[in-house]
Amino acid sequence: MTDDLLGKIFYHLCEPGPLSLHHLLFVSRRFYYATVNNGHLWTTISFDSLFARHFCQWPEQGDIFIEQCLLRSGSLPLCLSIDVTDPDEYDFTFFHHPLETFGKPEWRGLQRCTSMILKNCVFSAPTLEHIVALLPKSLPSLQYISLSNFKDSMDGSQFPNCPVLERVDMFSYGQPSPPFWGTNLLHVTTLSFEIISTWVAYDITTLSQFPMLHDLTLSTESGRGYLVIDGPQLPINFNRLQILRAHGHIPPDVVAKLVAPALKDLHIKANVEHITPIDALQHLSEPHCQYIHALLPKGVSAMEPEWATNLSKLVEKCTRINSLYISKWMEKKCKKFLRGRDDVVLHVQ
Repeated sequence: MTDDLLGKIFYHLCEPGPLSLHHLLFVSRRFYYATVNNGHLWTTISFDSLFARHFCQWPEQGDIFIEQCLLRSGSLPLCLSIDVTDPDEYDFTFFHHPLETFGKPEWRGLQRCTSMILKNCVFSAPTLEHIVALLPKSLPSLQYISLSNFKDSMDGSQFPNCPVLERVDMFSYGQPSPPFWGTNLLHVTTLSFEIISTWVAYDITTLSQFPMLHDLTLSTESGRGYLVIDGPQLPINFNRLQILRAHGHIPPDVVAKLVAPALKDLHIKANVEHITPIDALQHLSEPHCQYIHALLPKGVSAMEPEWATNLSKLVEKCTRINSLYISKWMEKKCKKFLRGRDDVVLHVQ
């Protein structure tokens, strides 16, 4: 086995970050060199409970560890992960100094940062915002960002300008502040927007800030995704949107506001409770999609006994549909409502 292949195996074993590699350094001389000489193993910098526990008694060792990661990663793109989902386990201010080390000009950590993952505790909204305030005013290389339980600062934006940001994931996003994003979202082509159970008006406002999307995922983790506070009545125009992925039940009032004339692919998926958005998707404004992917678990039949009728109505509304992809258990009913529709090719998987 070559050192390069050995390093690739190590990479899959240390996905959360290189801190888990320290045991490998003491196995053998070969393991040591295969680890320290593979720059890809050191490109994820994670500030989380593991980092806090490991360096809480020796904070200067934490700074040295960050410097070693930056040194061994060379000039490779970096991923910065900040996870404060366990605020009672440690003082989050412990991350301030190592984050300053990460941002030192001589290491170019922030300049090389192409991915950022920010996870907040749902019961401690301000925690992550204090850390974000330590970031510079610009992240020139950031292409991907993931936000979990993040709420904007209402007294002005503290978030950096990200001129090349292309992909955004948002989970349980808080009420947006108008100056927060600015023009940062004009280059974003892929958005994943997930709600735990209930939608509110500012979710629709947030979606409207992404006009250049090609790929949009709307997801409700559990329940039937009701819209508890109605939002603005203006439509949301996604003129370039080609792929829409709908997971779980999306409120019809949200779906009805989406205008996507270039839509080609519609992916329908059930959530953990086997609830789908099939019924709500009938409210799409002129759905011109050519391909519908409805690969669903059989449990959907119990939660939504009218799934076949609703899927039939959706297919009828999609006047340009070319292919319908379904699961094996759906075949009999789908063939029944597609009888006479020779223009639609049924793919059973």
